[in-house]
Amino acid sequence: MTTIAVPAWLPREPELEVQESSSAVLTDVRAAATGVSDVADWARANGAPADFSGDAAEAASHAVTRFGTDTDAVSAALERGALAIDTFLSAMRQRRTEHAELMDRRQRLNDDREALLARIENATEDQVEALQADAAEVRQRFERYHQDLQAWRDRVDSDEQACVRALAAVDQLAEGVAAAADPSRADTAALAAELRRLGTDTDAVHSWWTGLSEAERNALLISDPDLVGNTNGIPTRDRHEANTSAVQRDIEYLLARQAAGDDLSASEQRWLENAQSIEKALQQADDPKWAGLDVDAFVMAYQPHAFGGDGIAAVAYGDPDTADHTAVYVPGIMQDGTYIDENGSQALNLYEETVNSMLSEDPPRAGSVSTIAWIGYDSPNFNPESMWPWDLGDSAGDVGHTVTEANAQAGGLALSQFVDGLNSTHAGGDQPHLTVIGHSYGSTTSASAAAHGMDADSLVLIGSPGASEGVHHASDLNMPAGQVFVGAADNDPVTWLGGEDGLFGGSWDDSLGLGQDPAQSDFGAHVFGVDNGQEFHGPGGLVDTGFMQNHVNYFDDGNPALANMADVVSGNSDDVADTGGRTQEAHDYLYDWAGEEVQHHVVEPIVETYEGVRDGVVDTYEGVRDGVVDTYEGVRDGVVDTYEGVRDGVGDAVDGAQEAWDDLWPDRWP
Repeated sequence: MTTIAVPAWLPREPELEVQESSSAVLTDVRAAATGVSDVADWARANGAPADFSGDAAEAASHAVTRFGTDTDAVSAALERGALAIDTFLSAMRQRRTEHAELMDRRQRLNDDREALLARIENATEDQVEALQADAAEVRQRFERYHQDLQAWRDRVDSDEQACVRALAAVDQLAEGVAAAADPSRADTAALAAELRRLGTDTDAVHSWWTGLSEAERNALLISDPDLVGNTNGIPTRDRHEANTSAVQRDIEYLLARQAAGDDLSASEQRWLENAQSIEKALQQADDPKWAGLDVDAFVMAYQPHAFGGDGIAAVAYGDPDTADHTAVYVPGIMQDGTYIDENGSQALNLYEETVNSMLSEDPPRAGSVSTIAWIGYDSPNFNPESMWPWDLGDSAGDVGHTVTEANAQAGGLALSQFVDGLNSTHAGGDQPHLTVIGHSYGSTTSASAAAHGMDADSLVLIGSPGASEGVHHASDLNMPAGQVFVGAADNDPVTWLGGEDGLFGGSWDDSLGLGQDPAQSDFGAHVFGVDNGQEFHGPGGLVDTGFMQNHVNYFDDGNPALANMADVVSGNSDDVADTGGRTQEAHDYLYDWAGEEVQHHVVEPIVETYEGVRDGVVDTYEGVRDGVVDTYEGVRDGVVDTYEGVRDGVGDAVDGAQEAWDDLWPDRWP
């Protein structure tokens, strides 16, 4: 009997216990190291109190110096520890990739084994020699797999041991003191100065950062997380690590103050709200609403004290450094750092719609996605640090910027620099397909950025009050041909403001809004279909339905606007139908609504009153007529004359009022 040796079936190697979630440990250590580093910096900068003198002053200075030395030793130890953990986590990330490759290879080998067994089962004698040769080749591949698997296990063990040794090397104060005195320790002051000098040159920043040693990057992440986390050109994951450390540091500090019984000031309370909103924005990526997305979230900007406490914040869903398609969403007025979670939910809706759209194509289209909620400019808003009566002028002035382009122009520059950073950090040096989506005042900000050379592939303006000063046509926005898209609901009152001819054409109010209405057919943009929203009446309806519903629903599930934006983001803009745009001036929508309001609140009540009077007269006439018609025909005729006189008089009054109204209110905006 002929024997053909077939290798044993390969079992699956267990997953590594160290997953991406383990990075929370690194965040904790970095946050602690940052806090200790801040204390050490304070101690180095301070000595005895100014009103101390003599021996007391000398003793105090000595104590502070000693304290500063010990604190710096702890900081150096934590710095070394963070570096060890970071190195280990990076290695584990690579080991997970290798594990996945090994398990794919295992599956193919097991499939080949099953196929060989099937051939053997039905083989004839003359096929045995060939099958033995095939089995020998399979055994060789199985043996190489076993060798490679063992080498992988050895690397995992080596990585773990290296981390343990590095942590054990700084678990004593004396070892921390030695680490602090090590001449090879990174000079973070010099590194931070160089990073600031590079400024807004995102390519230079990226080249410089990636050229640093692991130890230098780690040290700077601890000493200057606010600088690293908010510098365009630094890779997303490094910005995220810096910013999450800063967020955790701030939350722990402020909550500890509260737990100790301290009352936070208004600005400190806003500081806490900014930090906690970042936390919510990260956590909602795991919300059941977006179950199945399995998307990572990254903090790309965190400056809670910017713009008088409004704050700067940006959160990405999906890594923009590796994504094939990236979208930056820019919200409008009354948005600040405390709303980053709400704007993040809109970015998540867009992420989900884009991914699902690509998967639904026939055949399904591959590609990764990142959507970013970016509040990186001073959106017109009430200043949370200027709410005392004597400061309300400043706060009102901030909101007043809604009717000017000052904030949009400054924001456009910041947005353009942020986009430059995304292009600089994209893996492999290839720029992603990058779309910028501006909503409301954010659309004016985005248009201003585009008009001044923002390096994006597509531009989407939704709910826009105007395309910014000097922009008269889509071609002024410097996008590739056909890549300016606009969505405007007919019942969105913000979209009624755009236009270059104001109420008094040519005078001080050349536009009630902020430039040309981009939804106009002659603007030249690609105008896509949206949910036009519900009609509304009165100030309450204007706010509740017009602004709070029709103006903010573009990212809602089921709104055609969301599906159209997803197609733009995924590079499938050929499937976005062009409605042709508006042929009625934006101001005329506002004008028509105002006319309809007068009709609704003035003319219609008059008509209702007339009809009530008429019906009453008719009822009275008919009642009298029925009672006296057979006997008192003269009385009846008198009643008829009276009714007809009243009826005609009321009718003439109503007709006169309607004619006066029609003369007073022309068909279109003057």
